Amino acid sequence: MGRIGRSRDTARAVLALALLGAGTGAAAQEAVTLDEVRVLGARRALADFPGAVSVVDGRALRAGQRQVSLAEALVRVPGIGILDRGNFAQDLQLQSRGFGARASFGIRGLRLVVDGIPASALDGQGQAANFPLGMLDRIEVLRGPLALQYGNAAGGAIVAETALDGPEGVRGEAWWDSHASRRVALGARGASADGRWRGHAYGSHFVTDGARPHSAAERSQFDAVLQWSPQAGRRLRLVAGALQQPDTDDPLGLDRAQWQRTPHGTDPAALAFDTRKRIAHAQLGLRWEDDYAPGRAWWFGGYGVQRAVEQFLAVPVNAQLAPTHAGGVIAFTRRTFGFELGHRWQGARGAFALGLEGGRLSEDRQGYENFTGSGAARRLGVRGRLRRDEDNTIRSHDLWASGERRFGDGWSALAAVRHARLRFRSDDRYLAPGNGDDSGAVRYRETAAALGVARAFPSGEVFASIGRGFETPTATELAYRPEGGAGFHRELRPARFVSAELGARWRHADGGGSAALYAIEGTDEIVPADNRGGRASFANAGRTRREGVELALDGRLGARWSYALAAHWLRARFATPFAYRVSAGGVEQVRTVAAGNRMPGIARAGGYAELEWSRADGRVSAALEARLSGRIAADDRNTGFAPGYAAFALRLQWRGRGGWHGFARVDNLADRVYAGSVIVNEGNARWYEPAAGRTFTLGLGWDGGR
Repeated sequence: MGRIGRSRDTARAVLALALLGAGTGAAAQEAVTLDEVRVLGARRALADFPGAVSVVDGRALRAGQRQVSLAEALVRVPGIGILDRGNFAQDLQLQSRGFGARASFGIRGLRLVVDGIPASALDGQGQAANFPLGMLDRIEVLRGPLALQYGNAAGGAIVAETALDGPEGVRGEAWWDSHASRRVALGARGASADGRWRGHAYGSHFVTDGARPHSAAERSQFDAVLQWSPQAGRRLRLVAGALQQPDTDDPLGLDRAQWQRTPHGTDPAALAFDTRKRIAHAQLGLRWEDDYAPGRAWWFGGYGVQRAVEQFLAVPVNAQLAPTHAGGVIAFTRRTFGFELGHRWQGARGAFALGLEGGRLSEDRQGYENFTGSGAARRLGVRGRLRRDEDNTIRSHDLWASGERRFGDGWSALAAVRHARLRFRSDDRYLAPGNGDDSGAVRYRETAAALGVARAFPSGEVFASIGRGFETPTATELAYRPEGGAGFHRELRPARFVSAELGARWRHADGGGSAALYAIEGTDEIVPADNRGGRASFANAGRTRREGVELALDGRLGARWSYALAAHWLRARFATPFAYRVSAGGVEQVRTVAAGNRMPGIARAGGYAELEWSRADGRVSAALEARLSGRIAADDRNTGFAPGYAAFALRLQWRGRGGWHGFARVDNLADRVYAGSVIVNEGNARWYEPAAGRTFTLGLGWDGGR
């Protein structure tokens, strides 16, 4: 285990060298000019956008990548922290400026949108697996005050889009790796002779035995986009997608002793209860855009999403004996329907837009015991008696407005405001001796507002912005009380934030870069109170404070060499003390968190560095990648930490004639032992989720585009 400690020092040294190199660079590999972003239904020139934003194009999403996880692409975005659990039952954890660190599964604190369909539920919980990386043409990552205008998320927004005007034809690809993982995919893009109809479809199948025992997974995914343009300025877009993920094993986390003894092991409870998850997801969306007059446009969209989940947890049998306990198996089906309506007026020196969004989520949720029988006849990891049965409903209505104004000498301003109303209601249908009616409802009314100014120069722009945002609790966060009591957690309050940033972007012939400074004050931030057996409960902290720096650079080093660098430093702490009650082993405890403690799950520093060589004809290239992270507090009392690390990867790519291409990767080149993620406030101190060891991947593809 000496390698774990040494990796922390290595991470610091390499990060320092990366930052030093960043200060001396000239620019990076040639890429698509990414000079605009889509914000609140409209495209804006990057020079006029007064906020931190990064755009990752399709080449970076796919070139030499496995295309399984957003972690592959977004690691190169400054300010984004990625904790890859290596656990497909829980998905990876994405953070933006430290927001999202509390998520025990999926993504929290970031608004996710894929081709106009929210990948975040109405309550804010999102899933990264819904991003079809093989067909997306760009991903925009917005951070800072103006990103708050996407609504119920304090960390910003990740907006993905499929372009339909690329090369037409069929393409296929496949790869295999040393963990018995494999992925095959087939895609097609085409258009009618007159260009009125365009479409793109993509399907993939992924299977893995996992890097740890009991971490096997299988995922099938299909996505399609079809667009009809009857005339210039009018577009009807249909988006459809489906994902099936049957019986995905969950290896759980490890405590410090287990991790030291077996760095890539699995907790015995995962095997005893056969912890696993099954997911079935389908979505359909339709959007009409009409530029009906010069400077006038309106749009209308609607979508439907259905998501069914069954999850087996490692909740001990004795803990389920209490009459108020909901059992060790979660089963639910969610159906969401939503709409958006907007209008934009564009003038010579500015624009104004007004929009309305609404949605309804219906959830049919049950809980079951994760065992049957008793004594010698007892079986674990199977669905037992019903212990929970309820209907949950979320209704959401948002009204937003944005205005922009361009002044002389390159000055511009952008302001936006959003008012949101959410209603959560739970109707309890499980009534039993000792378990009464736990029905309940809560309402939230929140407003977000932001203002930013930018000053454009021939080679870039500087900007400043300030804003106020919010996050309401999710349905899952409201479901369980930290002290173990039954019923809706009505005392959980929305979190509110005030954010300010100052930044700059610059561009030149060979590349460019960006830098940003920010400060964020939070009130009533929602934090994990306890996390046992896969079930988490939550509480409100007092005041929190974040201050950070972000830096990104890309450039060339001569004719054959290029580099890309991204780094961030973040100080995230509890500014005031707070306390909450939890139930541990049937005994109620009061936990107190001291002011000045580090917020858990957030690395103090992180970064990515890439050095690439390419042959003169561009058909062969090789790159060395480095991913860096400082140490991470595992709980809010700072009693445990995951060490920092530096992990390296080697990437080789080639492109032959006739559309053939391939790649080879070696990830975790030095076979370092480190925690890819931590489970914040895990009640049994099983905080550590080990990253995979050295992994070899070989891929081959064919592109018949023309």
